[in-house]
Amino acid sequence: MLELRDIAAKAGTFALNDISLAVDRGSCHVIVGATGSGKTLLLESILGLRKLSRGSVLLSGREITNQPLEKRNISYVPQDLALFPHLTVEDNILYGLRMKGIKDREHARMVEMLMETVGIKELARRSIGNLSGGERQRVALVRAIAAGNNHLLLDEPFSALHQGLRRELWFVLKELQKSCDLTVLMVTHDIEEAFFLGDRVSVMIDGAIRQTGVARDVYEKPADTAVARFFGIRNIFPGRVRALSKSVLHVACDSLGAELTIPMGAALHQPTEPGARCTVGIRPENVMVLKTDRPSYVQENLLAGILTEILLKGATHTLLFRPAGTATVVEIEVPDYALKKLQLNVGDGISIFFKGESLFLI
Repeated sequence: MLELRDIAAKAGTFALNDISLAVDRGSCHVIVGATGSGKTLLLESILGLRKLSRGSVLLSGREITNQPLEKRNISYVPQDLALFPHLTVEDNILYGLRMKGIKDREHARMVEMLMETVGIKELARRSIGNLSGGERQRVALVRAIAAGNNHLLLDEPFSALHQGLRRELWFVLKELQKSCDLTVLMVTHDIEEAFFLGDRVSVMIDGAIRQTGVARDVYEKPADTAVARFFGIRNIFPGRVRALSKSVLHVACDSLGAELTIPMGAALHQPTEPGARCTVGIRPENVMVLKTDRPSYVQENLLAGILTEILLKGATHTLLFRPAGTATVVEIEVPDYALKKLQLNVGDGISIFFKGESLFLI
């Protein structure tokens, strides 16, 4: 396990603030945040490349806060990969082992197995300058793992690659993590990447961790408005609790011209009394569309209004909807087949509804 306790560090005027998290053994913990949010500074602080203002770093229960980098037993893949251009693929991978004086056959077989797993065995004698971006990425991963450390830090490892290749390497990393029993802490700005790879996900904003949890929970229930907006959720509406029971909340949302019924489990921090102010959100892909000329049996969380815009994107499309009597815009994400089936046009009168379990409260 890798554990961070109340870490604070500075880089110029920027500061990390009270970072605490634990990366369970054999898991992948992903920290996602925008460029400049402090992700790289945090990794450098864990490695000892940056001096901590306070806090401690523990590895398998042993404090390593003041140990030099080479004694921390943590492998690292920086964003620029830091491969040696004058060495071959094989020599790059074996560099760390040779520095430790390790030249036995067992480790040689392990390196060969790793190279074969990621598909670079035939590139062993090739120079780094003659590799593609994806091949260099594979070399960097294998070199880090071959060093023999079970803890691996990754700094935006796939950010320079195109989407197709990035996705391919996500599967490679998952396979390596499982086969080598790696404990991985990775940082990225890519939200899809974070949820694909992370067993647990933390959201970093302006040098602070705003939310940490199981990937699915973080995805479905953002902790606050800042996290929701970082995820690109624009369907965020102010509300006021009108009534509550053991199972549901009734929330008046004046900006939607509607009262919403929401399960009590939709909120991380439950309102305790009628009249409490809150914010209601829903992901655009969870908004359901109904044509007004078709019968509906939906009773709750149903809004009628006008389709104001259709933005075509490819496999999915974005619809903009304005509830009747309001100036509010609700964003809707629909797959291409659904848009064709609905046969919608701008200006159509439609209804939308929110499934209660798809709403979140912050």
